[in-house]
Amino acid sequence: MSAAKHSQAMHFQARAGKEVRNAVLQRALQKAKPLFVGKRAKGIAALSEDKLEFEALRTACEDIRNRVLTDLDVWLAIFEERARASGAEVLWARDGDEICRHVVDVARQHGVTKATKSKSMLSEEARLNEALAAAGIRPVETDLGEYIVQLAGETPSHIIAPAVHKTIGDVEALFAKEHGRPVETRTSADIPAMAREAREVLRQHFLSAEMGISGANFLIAETGTAALVTNEGNGRMVTTLPKVHVVITGIEKIVPTLEDFATLMRLLPRSATGQSISNYVSLLTGTKQPGDSDGPEKTVFILVDNGRANLLGSAYQDMLRCIRCGACMNHCPVYFSLGGHAYGWVYPGPMGSVLTPLYTGIENALDLPHASTGCNQCGSVCPVRIPLPKLMHRLREEQVERGLRPWSESFGLKAWALVAGKPALYRWVMRRAARYLNWLADGSGSIRIFGLAPGWTAGRDLPVSSGKTFHELYAARKRA
Repeated sequence: MSAAKHSQAMHFQARAGKEVRNAVLQRALQKAKPLFVGKRAKGIAALSEDKLEFEALRTACEDIRNRVLTDLDVWLAIFEERARASGAEVLWARDGDEICRHVVDVARQHGVTKATKSKSMLSEEARLNEALAAAGIRPVETDLGEYIVQLAGETPSHIIAPAVHKTIGDVEALFAKEHGRPVETRTSADIPAMAREAREVLRQHFLSAEMGISGANFLIAETGTAALVTNEGNGRMVTTLPKVHVVITGIEKIVPTLEDFATLMRLLPRSATGQSISNYVSLLTGTKQPGDSDGPEKTVFILVDNGRANLLGSAYQDMLRCIRCGACMNHCPVYFSLGGHAYGWVYPGPMGSVLTPLYTGIENALDLPHASTGCNQCGSVCPVRIPLPKLMHRLREEQVERGLRPWSESFGLKAWALVAGKPALYRWVMRRAARYLNWLADGSGSIRIFGLAPGWTAGRDLPVSSGKTFHELYAARKRA
């Protein structure tokens, strides 16, 4: 599977350890989390006073997504027919390599030397920017966060806010270098001026690019339309100014009707940014017609599998309901302790802990299903009710079934099962373990170095009790 070629998810533990010690990243993350959580809470509260409307809306959105997945081939065929009827070309891609071949072929057919891009996670899956550059075509990210990340030579760390890990000082240094000016001291009051500076630079790219590349939040089957939801307006520039527009999106993004799209839009922006509606909602159908003031002369839809079809009918089909709002990672204590780059591939947070093993191979992302506290904040805020903790648990079970877990872990679990299944042996072992832990604490009440598992005390002290087991304390209480 081509998706596995560039994944670094197998190095999650090492990357996580590095990010936890990154003081600059930690400050940036702790600033961002309350903004995401607070804005979503206000957005959801505005729907109704008693939450009944919100829950009814979640049910409706879940049903829409399930209805599509039940007959996905039918809805894809309808979309293809309607899109072709409106003048668009529809191509299919099995994986990231085929995405790149299609885009480069279209670009060469139309003499493209520069492509402006709106945010597209699937282009990140395919590493499309590298393929375009190798073909002599300059890719320019135009979403402000993606632009910052591209200047830094990095990948996005969040699907909604790609540069959430960057400080104002980081961005100022990147802009000064790219825009050819001295570095200045910047504060939050300078953010509008910095955004204006980026906008002035990007405007020249909008006007000179021959191709625009975007994703699609949804594909609407009844009209052959791509729905694009943005807050910066760059999506409209990318999709209307160049003579060629290429839409790259997953096969699961289909919704049957415009009415279904309107229903989903009541929850998508509220879950992502807390807004009742995004600043720009674009419905893109076909090509420029006589009398139209703007629009592409050529529209190409690339509908991508890249592991998605394998999930249909499987224990993981619920994951295909995902509408990429980012709410799960915005509420995840693990994500906001590490940031997105620790996860090692395109999708971070709880959604990435499920999607990355499924798309790149479970054996290539062994740690990600374990990157969870099991608190279910992700599942409780998901607008389409994806049971993320349940899916992570199923991935863990599959690792055990396939013999992918370390031998030491298997041995430890078997030893625990042996002890726990014999009450007398369990009590005997626990008494000695309690004494041993108390001895390690050396009277201080905390273990500073736990010899058997030093990882437990590498970053914190381990508190211990008085050296008595629960059974002993309970018996003593009863006697008293």
